[in-house]
Amino acid sequence: MPERVLLIDTDIVSLAGRQRPPPGLCPWLLDVGTGRLAICFPVITELMRGVYLLRDRAPDRAAALRRWIANIMATDFVFPAMGPEVAEVYAQMTSLPCLRDMWTANGTGKKNRLGHDLMISAVSIVHDAPIITANPKDYVRINTWFSLPGVYQPLEERWYVEPDRPVWLPALNAREKTPTSIGRRRSIRECSEQAITM
Repeated sequence: MPERVLLIDTDIVSLAGRQRPPPGLCPWLLDVGTGRLAICFPVITELMRGVYLLRDRAPDRAAALRRWIANIMATDFVFPAMGPEVAEVYAQMTSLPCLRDMWTANGTGKKNRLGHDLMISAVSIVHDAPIITANPKDYVRINTWFSLPGVYQPLEERWYVEPDRPVWLPALNAREKTPTSIGRRRSIRECSEQAITM
């Protein structure tokens, strides 16, 4: 039976792309394997937004970030479809007043941040793909109302939302050096060599 696909949150992609990623994260992602790791449209949108926010004030950094995102898109990650089923689940989520702060912009806030956790959760539910995140708090909250197939924090090696069936995950070894390649596939590290710390 093939291993379950895992949906990577934006923060994991960003952390892996840093000049100094958290110890062990990139080797852990490579051990999971890009064929089991999924990146969805909202994550790419959040990353691309960084390009446009940097474009005028730091064009070189914006260009480097765009190249890094192009490398990610060229890697053999799974890119789950966002069709009518995802739209329906997302619409249900945005109809709950208790989750309003996750889908409505806060005009008084100092940070101009997109909130895509509900959309990522909808993709996770429809594609039965547990979420891999460094910030599980909002997903745990979403799980109160919409049952997620799992939420895992790899840096803590902890399931915040237990999956309904076993999911194989390698141990994270914080002392492991980051490899530069795996066979013919681009590694997470190769994709991040031109990254800009966000």
